[in-house]
Amino acid sequence: MCMVTAVTLLAGVSVASLLASRGAVADWSKWSDVGETFGAFSSIIGGLTLLAVVVTARMQYQEMRQGRKELEHQRQSLVSNHLELQRTAAANLGMLHLEILKLSIEDPELAEVWPPYEPDLPPELNRQYLYANIICQFQFRALQDGNYSDEQVTASLRYLFTSPLMRSYWRAAEFGRESLPADSPEYAFSQKVDAACREFEAVVASAKVRAEHGPTLQQTA
Repeated sequence: MCMVTAVTLLAGVSVASLLASRGAVADWSKWSDVGETFGAFSSIIGGLTLLAVVVTARMQYQEMRQGRKELEHQRQSLVSNHLELQRTAAANLGMLHLEILKLSIEDPELAEVWPPYEPDLPPELNRQYLYANIICQFQFRALQDGNYSDEQVTASLRYLFTSPLMRSYWRAAEFGRESLPADSPEYAFSQKVDAACREFEAVVASAKVRAEHGPTLQQTA
């Protein structure tokens, strides 16, 4: 590129020297008019070239922006697919756990494989606790899969824990919840169940107090 530029400059200087040595005044005037014409033409060409450069740069910028948008869309799709695969895997694992529990309920010999919730727990009560576990697992999966809203699951838990057996099971299974990470969905769900259990136990305790001390309180009033 440098060589071509040097040759072009040298040729221009040579032509100018030749014209200076042989050209007349009229020739110089004619060449001057031609130079002005080519100068104007050169300015137009330069302006069009600059415009072409600007338009090309603008188009490249738009293409880059569109490319970034497409890459971001692909990234979001990959993240969404990954989360969906995680939810599907968790749901399948939960269903497998439920099936295993169902087998232990249907077969007393298989139920003996599971460690008892409490020492010397009667087999019948242990099977009832296993069934209560399935009920809680179903509520957890319904919440995780989005089949029920948080309010619906909370209302369902309040109803379920009116059962003394459900509350008894939840107290017996407390040791299994001690290792749950505080930031896990299982821990958050266990807090909901704890609240439902405590809520009804408070109602039962209050009713028991009123039943035992109601007449005395009325006489005092």
